[in-house]
Amino acid sequence: MNFRIFFKSVKFAYRAKVRVLAFILIYAILYIVVARGLTINPGDLSYVGLAFIVATIYAILVSQFRRRDISIFKCIGWDNSNVMLLVMGEVILVSFTAFLVVFQVSVEILGLTAYFLGVTSVTGIWSILYVDLISMFITLFWIILAQLPGLGLSMWRATQIPPMRALREE
Repeated sequence: MNFRIFFKSVKFAYRAKVRVLAFILIYAILYIVVARGLTINPGDLSYVGLAFIVATIYAILVSQFRRRDISIFKCIGWDNSNVMLLVMGEVILVSFTAFLVVFQVSVEILGLTAYFLGVTSVTGIWSILYVDLISMFITLFWIILAQLPGLGLSMWRATQIPPMRALREE
């Protein structure tokens, strides 16, 4: 794995701030919904299907919005494995950042309720946003698993972009 290109893809993802921030928020909500669904009904995997749909849509959007950039990179000599790392870096950045946001919010909610209310269990309005640690890691596993088909489709679409597309006027 070429870590230089992977980290370059993370930096490159920050250029699309609005899309990345919007999907970080969507993924954070997705983490909370999937974690709630898996704790209420552990055998019901329909919430994982929701994660699959969101992850596939985001992966397709990444490959769609990066078409021109990918074709330019192919013109300067990048091969398909480097292009796949570029797409994979943005998807991993968004999903891991959303995980960290949910983790931070959950820790802060637990700390605030313990400090101000003197209780160690979360009740009331705070219980909507709070996700316990075990459910959070189980949800992370399921969302990563649900992202694999969408990521594969996105990478396939990215490798099909011809280098000559960069030279066409649009």
